[in-house]
Amino acid sequence: MAGGILASDPPQHTVLRVILSRMLMPRALRGLGPSVTAVAGELVDRLVVRGEFDAVSDLAEAFTPRFVADLIGLPEEGRDRILEFGAATFDGLGPTGERTPAARKRQQALMHYVSTTAARDRLAAGGLGARVWEAVDAGDIDEQAAVTLMTAFLSAGMDTTILSLAAAVRLFAQHPEQWDALRADPSLVPAAYLEVLRVAAPVTVFSRVTTREWECDGVTIPAGARVAVLYASANRDERKWADPERLDITRRPADHLGFGVGVHACVGQNLAKLEAHSLLTALLARVHRFEIGEPEFIVNNTLHGLSRLPCRIVT
Repeated sequence: MAGGILASDPPQHTVLRVILSRMLMPRALRGLGPSVTAVAGELVDRLVVRGEFDAVSDLAEAFTPRFVADLIGLPEEGRDRILEFGAATFDGLGPTGERTPAARKRQQALMHYVSTTAARDRLAAGGLGARVWEAVDAGDIDEQAAVTLMTAFLSAGMDTTILSLAAAVRLFAQHPEQWDALRADPSLVPAAYLEVLRVAAPVTVFSRVTTREWECDGVTIPAGARVAVLYASANRDERKWADPERLDITRRPADHLGFGVGVHACVGQNLAKLEAHSLLTALLARVHRFEIGEPEFIVNNTLHGLSRLPCRIVT
């Protein structure tokens, strides 16, 4: 399974994708709704009492890693390192540069974590991690594929969601009329989250290799060429979106490219939506207005988003 799920073609990719899809399709996640809602409500209640907090570390990072770690069935030991794994994976993508050596060291740390701290015999029964190994026992995949899937859980399933949640707070603070509209009609939460992803795509660019000669906008790209797919740019293409810089929660941009497209579309997007919808709904019920300080942004070869966002909420 060389290349993992992000960098392999069928049939290798199909095998991995089928296993993940069984676990992450809407019907498989349906039973998680009440627990995610409860966790989101408890977190927001605590922050409302505080009044002031960092929307990245105290909200987004306090919610997603805890939930995902429980869902996978990870042991308590080593959970404090989860956030570094995702950032390292995305930092290691793209052309080799000054950030690459450090990213690769952290990627090696992820592999060590999966083979030791989060090894098969240390995963909680019934979690997604245990189910990956059940697929090995059933003969669906081999052990190397199981390790690949475990690293995918830990490297691709948190940073993007965290960045999107923090972006939602920033955007709704900057566009209070949109927050008012959402409070007036909470049924727009799914559409609002898609619009946040369109305006503030966490994954700005991804690299692919052409398998055949392909013409794009009058330019012929040869087979075997490496191309940069600019998701964030496409999501603000004025030929597709009217007034693309404007946040509009009634836009319903279901065909945005924040989750990718085709066979490599994000397999974990249903989980991200479940988390985001639950947290936004909890905030809607308790927050009248967000007031934010100066945002600080991460430095990463692939990701874009906030590293810090001072926030004060008005109830």
